[in-house]
Amino acid sequence: MDNDVLIKCSCYALLDEVSLSERHPPPAVGVLGAARYVVAKYLERRGKVMDRDSAIRRFEIFLASAVELEPTPDELELASRIEEAAVRAGVELDSGESQLCAIAVLRGPMILLTGDKRAIAGAEKVQGTVNELSALQGKIVCLEQAIAGVSERIGVEEVRARICAEPNADKALSICFQCSSTSPRTDSFTEGLLSYVQDLRIKASTLLYAENQL
Repeated sequence: MDNDVLIKCSCYALLDEVSLSERHPPPAVGVLGAARYVVAKYLERRGKVMDRDSAIRRFEIFLASAVELEPTPDELELASRIEEAAVRAGVELDSGESQLCAIAVLRGPMILLTGDKRAIAGAEKVQGTVNELSALQGKIVCLEQAIAGVSERIGVEEVRARICAEPNADKALSICFQCSSTSPRTDSFTEGLLSYVQDLRIKASTLLYAENQL
């Protein structure tokens, strides 16, 4: 799980719900060791978070049960090659996402959940250069797929209430759940999520998780 998902789901009070997919029950959720500091600092000082104290508390509770992942030298070497290939290809794939990709490749089987759709598209583009990335085909999940799965399990209205309590955390999700509307169309929430998933699937046809929801 990348830092973007950790930040947004801490705000939404959906960390546990996103982690407990019926299709892929845990043994554990892994996060980069640096997330302890990066995510906490963001929640404390950055973004337009409505209830910082609650978001920080949720993250700290979640972190106590998560596995902190520290990349090995081999994983750092692979991550470096992924980053270099991304730079050459002119796509966005930062060090954190590259490290998560490398860890998922070399320690698999893992599903990688990320909120960075540009990184997913970038990984798709460079897998021809970094052949190891083919091990992640069908194993990268975007945030919208995870939220769609949670909506099915606990109900779209409950998910909407949590997302709209922090409408600035993710613009796309606020649009999907019509947070600015006083008379939202409940039946269109999932349609909005799936439109983002389908658009991303065009850009990441092999790496993106095959189902529209996790």
